Amino acid sequence: MSERRYRTSLDCYDPNADRHPLPTYPWGEAPEHLFTRRQLRETGLCPGRQPAVAQMLRPRQRRPTDPLRAWLYDGHHATEKRTPTLAQHRAIRAMNRAHRICDTCDCDVGYRIPKTPPLHGECLDCHDSRTQPAVA
Repeated sequence: MSERRYRTSLDCYDPNADRHPLPTYPWGEAPEHLFTRRQLRETGLCPGRQPAVAQMLRPRQRRPTDPLRAWLYDGHHATEKRTPTLAQHRAIRAMNRAHRICDTCDCDVGYRIPKTPPLHGECLDCHDSRTQPAVA
């Protein structure tokens, strides 16, 4: 079985979903009531719990069997974005503060320290002083 190749915008046009599981439009040519997640977010909306109702495809020159894809959602069913509560903001700030504190020197270093290798929760200064060979 041969893979489908997307070479032109016409290969990506299938509004009745005859060849694809969802209605498919070329990049930038979707109906006005369909939006990507990013477009919804810019207007203060989100898809809510609705599934994608269509897709946009754009052919790629180097990978004709793997086009760029954007899921489209119906703007009529979009809901307002949820805003975090004050307690959620406080929890996020506390979590970020905890990730900035070095486990070795116990200082707030001003950047998020990864708990995974190679740093293991140490700031760069502590890590470098522990791993660098002593200079004679």
